[in-house]
Amino acid sequence: MLSRRFVLGAGAATLGLTACGQGGVSAPAAGARKLDKIGLQTYTLRNIFEDDPAGTLRMLKDLGYDYVELNGRNFAERSPADLISMVKDAGLYAPATHYGIEGIRDDFAKATKEAQALGVEYVIVPWIGEELRSIEGYKSVAALLNERGKQARGEGFRLAYHNHQFEFFDLGGGVNGMDILLNETDPEVFDFELDFFWASLELTDIPAFLKKHPGRFKLCHVKDMKGDPAPWQGSVDFDGIKADLMVNVGEGDIPFQDYFALNDVSGLEYFVLEHDEPPKPYRASVKQSIDAARAMRF
Repeated sequence: MLSRRFVLGAGAATLGLTACGQGGVSAPAAGARKLDKIGLQTYTLRNIFEDDPAGTLRMLKDLGYDYVELNGRNFAERSPADLISMVKDAGLYAPATHYGIEGIRDDFAKATKEAQALGVEYVIVPWIGEELRSIEGYKSVAALLNERGKQARGEGFRLAYHNHQFEFFDLGGGVNGMDILLNETDPEVFDFELDFFWASLELTDIPAFLKKHPGRFKLCHVKDMKGDPAPWQGSVDFDGIKADLMVNVGEGDIPFQDYFALNDVSGLEYFVLEHDEPPKPYRASVKQSIDAARAMRF
């Protein structure tokens, strides 16, 4: 039996899609849907964002982006209120931000205050250190995020976790960190953001993975890969992986349309484009990505 929350969530997921059909009564035919609202993780443009945040945001709006996913560095040198004012002035909105696990753990009152000032729906933990990448470490992270997730829900936002590749490494006996985080966090208070690039490095069947965990993924990073990931499996050489495999959206091999066609299962609501090391000129890079995403049909 699916929970009431998942049933409602599956309906809410259509906010991120345009469906062709009669009043939404029947499911659209394959290839009839497209992404409606598309965002960008501002980490992509970190090299120009900090010097000219307002100009960078206006550029994104001009290129057709609808929203941005923020990260902690964006409001490290300015107040969250000033930052979100710039976002709104550019004609964008910010449904989510990345936020370090240390802040979630050590000063959740501050994290809550900043999330509320930004007006975000999701605060996402994007990374955990090597010292936590063990069975006991992941269990401790899951326990922390459950506790903070309950607090966050009471304060008007939700917590989520963003993966890299190391969460899928075998910790022994076929158990991996992502399994632990998914199985030991409460869907009522905690969600996930699936980074398709990093997941594709380790998983051979992403549709099966989504079906195994229905409704858990409310956000995704749409980040493309070109080349053979096999030589990099099990590696934490992030710079090497990015240099060898990461490309603008639409220039790679990840079958995003196949994954988006499962949106009613996965629960995806927000589609965030990202490139960790985009080629210059940056405007052309982020334009290539959104043009490719706008053209997708599933």
